[in-house]
Amino acid sequence: MNKKTSIFFSVLFFAQVLGVAQGKKIDSLFNALAASTHDTTRFNAYIEIGNFFQNNNPDTAIYFHTQAQKIAEKLAGDDGEIKKSKAYKQIGIDFYIKSEFSRAIESHQKSLALAEKHVNNKNQNIQYKAKKIQAENFGHIGYVYYAQDNYIKILDYYFKALKINEEIGNKKGQSENLNNIGLVYYDQNEYTKAIAYYQKALAIDKANQDKGGQAVDLSNIGTTYYDQKKYPEALSYYFQALGLNKEISLIQNQVINFINIGNVYAALGHYEKAMRYSDTALLMNAALENKSMQAANFDNIGTIFFTQSQLSKALQYYFEALKINKETNDKQNQAVNLGHIGAAYLAQKKYPEAENYTQQAIQIGEALNTVYFLKDFYTNLKNTYIKTNRFKEALNAYSKEMAYKDSLTNKENQKADVQQEMNYQFDKEKIRKEAEYQKKLLIEKESEKKQKIILGAITIGFILVTLFLFFVFSRLRVIRKQKGIIEKQKSLVEEKNKDITDSINYAKNLQESILPDVNEISKYVAHFMCYIPKDIVSGDFYFFRPINQHECLLAAADCTGHGVPGALTSVVCSQKLNEAVDKGITQPAQILTEVNKEVKKVFRKKLNDGMDIALVKINTQNNTLLFSGANRPLVAVCNNQSTEYRGSKSAIGHSSLSDEAFTQQEVAIEKDTTFYIYSDGYSDQFGGTRNKKLSAKKLKELLQEFSHKSLSEQQDSLASYFATYKGSNEQIDDVCIIGFKIPTL
Repeated sequence: MNKKTSIFFSVLFFAQVLGVAQGKKIDSLFNALAASTHDTTRFNAYIEIGNFFQNNNPDTAIYFHTQAQKIAEKLAGDDGEIKKSKAYKQIGIDFYIKSEFSRAIESHQKSLALAEKHVNNKNQNIQYKAKKIQAENFGHIGYVYYAQDNYIKILDYYFKALKINEEIGNKKGQSENLNNIGLVYYDQNEYTKAIAYYQKALAIDKANQDKGGQAVDLSNIGTTYYDQKKYPEALSYYFQALGLNKEISLIQNQVINFINIGNVYAALGHYEKAMRYSDTALLMNAALENKSMQAANFDNIGTIFFTQSQLSKALQYYFEALKINKETNDKQNQAVNLGHIGAAYLAQKKYPEAENYTQQAIQIGEALNTVYFLKDFYTNLKNTYIKTNRFKEALNAYSKEMAYKDSLTNKENQKADVQQEMNYQFDKEKIRKEAEYQKKLLIEKESEKKQKIILGAITIGFILVTLFLFFVFSRLRVIRKQKGIIEKQKSLVEEKNKDITDSINYAKNLQESILPDVNEISKYVAHFMCYIPKDIVSGDFYFFRPINQHECLLAAADCTGHGVPGALTSVVCSQKLNEAVDKGITQPAQILTEVNKEVKKVFRKKLNDGMDIALVKINTQNNTLLFSGANRPLVAVCNNQSTEYRGSKSAIGHSSLSDEAFTQQEVAIEKDTTFYIYSDGYSDQFGGTRNKKLSAKKLKELLQEFSHKSLSEQQDSLASYFATYKGSNEQIDDVCIIGFKIPTL
């Protein structure tokens, strides 16, 4: 497979450069554009809006970057030319993404011409900007030649960019250049040189404490070892990269780490581990709504099953990948998916299907001239014809297979010539570095002569500094006294904070004491409990009360608020539930009516809030279930179909709610039905790529999607999806989800 189309972290570095506006809300950019009449503000807004559309809609990006260029045309002076140069550079990237390479080069050359006019500008700020844009243009021209496999020109431009970034001290730019130079050597199988450049980039990123950059470098090194089948080394670097990406919460890059780790375990034949990491990546991709990575993920999992001869499962995942790549119009990966589907059908001896999908793969592959894939496609087609005794067609397919094999051989021969020229570039770079080192030594010798002159001046300066320090030390005495007072005040505040925290922790122990023992629940129903408090103490709680040997009550409750206020309310409401049962009330609707009346007595003032609850009565002998709810539903999932039973629309303790407001429903129980009761904390959580609420509808879809798993796996999947969706956002409410099955069904 062509390395440029493999799922490797090394291709991400350029993607990060292009996506500079992705973290900003497009609405705020348009608002800034509409509100401002200042040319510089409007220029910056047009640039960032163009960057936002760059990857997914380059034509739109060209429009906005051209508007920025037109504004720059009106700006006078050096700064106006720098802005115009920046606009042309971005237009060049837009054309690169459209694969219009000649127009991309043309735009970058226009940008370079403007920037080079100011590389010796007396204004240091203008000079720095000009050189930085110059280096960026050289790097982007390198990307264009990379897309065209012109490795000699790629290295020439990457080294030009590196030299300028070294001159201006742009460490991030140097790291990017070194990574891309390493990638060129990696593509040519020059692994030792590739790793040498990745290690240089890693040293720079470590010095700058750039954890994101370090993760890129480590992943690139891991990929190089993976390509050499040095799997333990590859795993070591991938896990280091994953650890850094977890530290800085880069979810998308974690996904790629999980995929790469899964690939290594698959290559080692550790399929269970490979599937675990691939499934984790798949779940995270779903939360991120990253279509291209989801497709790659599905195809990888399909290949893992194919390797184990689990062909039906392999086909299932290959078709999922194909569906997504059709949605995103990714032709090259459609060809890969179709080829894999054809190979799976061939292995199943379903020859008409194998021929159909392999022919589709060939049609796309020949349109794109993907030589690396076409040789394998024709091999599978030839074998399909042989299996069906169509020897004439098999001979034609064989001739095509050999033609593409010869084409690959020619490419390898060309690669040897390219490698010779690249070695020349490598040696030339070493000579340049040595010359710079000798120049540095000469400067140091000249510097030693000046040291003696400077030493005399330093002596005089030392005397003056001593006098100044005497004055400073006298002032320090006063400051130390003031500091002592501040430290005492700080100590008092910390002591108070500790007392408050200790009190809340004790309150947590008290609250936990009212929660039922989950082992007691297990005696009546198989269940899971996804319970995630927002703070130390929680406004959500779960309730369980056995009635007799065959009957019990089970509830998920959500008291108004969270933290200490919610916890206080939960203690009162839990007590009132138990008191109602103690009075001999066992019907859910009657219990809620009684609790509503008693809670109003406790909180004498009128309340607009109180407790939401879903309460069920379960009879394991008769297989019956009674449900009553206050503002919370019961959801039943059977055969991948969900049914929602809604409760009353007001909360317990609400001042407008009458004592007879609660209704009761008898729920039909079918075999293999899973029931769910829950608070609203999970569905109200903000997160995902658009930072919006997860929603009750999405939660029901997740319950339906996970229902085929075991109860413990459902708990893990819900908790994992919640953490991924939330990301770096604050948890906004307590979470309580109970899933259960009637064991005798």
